[in-house]
Amino acid sequence: MTEQDPNHEIVAARLMQQLHGFAQGLGLDDEMVRHIVDRVIVDMPLTPDPDRAAEARNWMLLAAG
Repeated sequence: MTEQDPNHEIVAARLMQQLHGFAQGLGLDDEMVRHIVDRVIVDMPLTPDPDRAAEARNWMLLAAG
């Protein structure tokens, strides 16, 4: 990642908290979830959190498969 939005860490922490139970259910570790969350934030900079969380869940399902 290059230049990040100054709110990146705040948004990432919020999404990580929302996705924690889902990630545990899939058996994904925090490092993998953080990577996915970071990519979603960078790829979808103007998207509301519920949409970002949905996209992250899709990627998490693929990663767990």
